[in-house]
Amino acid sequence: MIFIERTTLSSFSEELAKRTENISKGHSKIDGISTGFDELDNLTMGFKPGDLTLITGVDGMGKTHFLLSLIQKIVFEKKYNAVFFSLQMSKQQVLSKILCQQKNISENIVGITNINEMENFPLYLNDFPALTVSDIEETLSCVPPDFAKIIMLDSLELLSINKKDKVGKILNKRELTKIVFKLKNLALKLNIPIVLLSNLKLAQKEIGKNLSRRPTLLDLRTYAPIDTYADLILLLYRPEYYKIKDWDDEENKSTDGEAEIIIAKSNYGKLANVRIKWNVFKDFI
Repeated sequence: MIFIERTTLSSFSEELAKRTENISKGHSKIDGISTGFDELDNLTMGFKPGDLTLITGVDGMGKTHFLLSLIQKIVFEKKYNAVFFSLQMSKQQVLSKILCQQKNISENIVGITNINEMENFPLYLNDFPALTVSDIEETLSCVPPDFAKIIMLDSLELLSINKKDKVGKILNKRELTKIVFKLKNLALKLNIPIVLLSNLKLAQKEIGKNLSRRPTLLDLRTYAPIDTYADLILLLYRPEYYKIKDWDDEENKSTDGEAEIIIAKSNYGKLANVRIKWNVFKDFI
């Protein structure tokens, strides 16, 4: 017989009181791991334990580049231990691109000596393709206890439902939703944040039209109803990709090198749009 561990309301209230006290004592609203982007932190309060964050957008928005920027800030600047499951790039490619961001140099002149300089940072890289959620959980059981403070995955569409699935199998809406559900449960079980990339596909009726508009939560729900299980959803929009030179506001500032993070869902913070700027190499996107 398996007994389910009981959690009392008093233990919930004690934990909430402790977290509230920790926030009130500090000068920041961060109640988790900082994203490294101040305005985004102020709105979302960071990546919190047990939460699933979904970062999505259509092709060309710089999702992987943004995730690597988060790794740079969380791991290499803040020194948080992170586990990154890269299902579309090798370890060498990941480290090379992170190094390019750090040193602002072209990827084709990155040497192995420079990559070796990064070996002491608290980042665990896994680049095996077609992983299942069970594979991810088994992998995490092999790293040192309490090593992972945050988990990142690139990307949802490259995960597998079953171990017997062939690499490259196209998942349907039901399968995508099931994987997201399992990842949310894994985040709760491990009590650490999970950040998941997803490549947003617009509805068939949108194909052939002007796609320069901002993505919406409805686009995601139409693609697959995975928003239900996410605590935080960030949609990426980069007007420069569509050759739009000025922002559509009163100031009409240049969009050069800028992107917009649309907070489409947040269980804790506010819904808003945040503009960020980072060095983007064209071969990253």
